[in-house]
Amino acid sequence: MQQNTSSLSRRKVTAGLAWSVPAVAAVSAAPAFAASPICPDVVEVGEVVKFPGNNKNPGDNENGIKQAYGFWVTVKNDTQETVTLTPSTVTVTFDKNPEKPFTGTSLLYNGDPTKGGVLLTEDQRTLAPGEELTIFYVINNTGNSSNESGCIEGTIGVKLVGAPQSSGQMCPSVPVPKVCFEETPPAE
Repeated sequence: MQQNTSSLSRRKVTAGLAWSVPAVAAVSAAPAFAASPICPDVVEVGEVVKFPGNNKNPGDNENGIKQAYGFWVTVKNDTQETVTLTPSTVTVTFDKNPEKPFTGTSLLYNGDPTKGGVLLTEDQRTLAPGEELTIFYVINNTGNSSNESGCIEGTIGVKLVGAPQSSGQMCPSVPVPKVCFEETPPAE
């Protein structure tokens, strides 16, 4: 009977394991880079318009716009997916009272609501890959639109059309660049 004289030493096994560890680490690190979220971009932001808190403006009563701020925002869908823009969170901070910011929800219109603009439907807020959409971003019922200065910071929500939100693949929202307004009276 022939005896097998070859054997594996601990040194050979340890060397083999040492070579395999970096390969496993490199393979497991790759998905983290691939999972970077994909986001549409805000490419342009207009100047802030203040809407009065009194009922002098006929558009206030018709659209429910009171003590509000609005401005134009252009969003470009730089993703490979069709997305829908959704109202999202917004904060208005008044310079005279910075410790008490107002937090609310934005409204997305096709134009100034006091001049005939209407809320955009979901279909009107849907963007194919590469498309741009200009919306009128409104922050309503802030409790103040008087002759006061301050800044607005917000987001626009993003959801995939026809597919569940894939983890890590699509941003849940797009930041709107901070815009500020001066101590000017609201538009009449």
